[in-house]
Amino acid sequence: MSPQRALAAAVRLEVARLLSVRSSAVLLVLAAVAGATGAAAVCVLGARTDLGRDGLLEALTGGSTAGLSVAGAVAALAGALVSAGDARHGEHRAALVLVPRRGALLAARVVVVAAWSGLLAATSLLAAAALVLGWPDQQLLAAAPRPVVLAVPLLGHAALVVLQGLAGLALASLTRSAAAAVAGVVAWPLLLEPLLGLVLPRSGWGGGVERLLPAAAASRLVALPPVAAGPAWAVGTAAAGAALAAVVGALVLLVALRSARSDA
Repeated sequence: MSPQRALAAAVRLEVARLLSVRSSAVLLVLAAVAGATGAAAVCVLGARTDLGRDGLLEALTGGSTAGLSVAGAVAALAGALVSAGDARHGEHRAALVLVPRRGALLAARVVVVAAWSGLLAATSLLAAAALVLGWPDQQLLAAAPRPVVLAVPLLGHAALVVLQGLAGLALASLTRSAAAAVAGVVAWPLLLEPLLGLVLPRSGWGGGVERLLPAAAASRLVALPPVAAGPAWAVGTAAAGAALAAVVGALVLLVALRSARSDA
């Protein structure tokens, strides 16, 4: 079997497995509920205080500027469940019979989980947008920047959710536990990275490293550009996205290396 045919067969297998489990429909509904609930909370808050030009972005992304949104946690759970199925049911051995290439199976799983996470992000975003548009007397739209400006952090939010889905996949493969994988994705921006920031120096190299840590990079990726943003802002955002992608890529690489070692 050629590498191209193996990859295509592996993708079809992963899609079939994803569509055959009830959790896929549950996660899709959960993403929609999370998007609508987050938007409703911001709309209620916006009625009591002026959220400014960031208000609509916060409503659409569920506050992902903090480094983690509910949609991101749902994607991490989705990725973790895909991997955890192997440990529970021995599905990987059956997949190897159909597609005897571990590299193709892992690549297909990455592609499918990335696409699945993107769909969850889009579902959450559409549900949030529908609620905001239907919310009576909300002021978020009036204070929001132009759509072309808002599109940049929304794309960053989608990319962040995809990366969190892949992180859930990789961590579940490494730890053999879906719960541990999701806990790692959730705990890092909320607890672990703030603790790490306390021990890094505030000036010199410490400040540069802190800005490229995963949660800080995620926050930059979904932040609304300043009114007078220039090329430096674009470069900083691209660097943050690259740093976050490198961390997730390293986790996936560890999974690939362990898989290759099991063949040795």
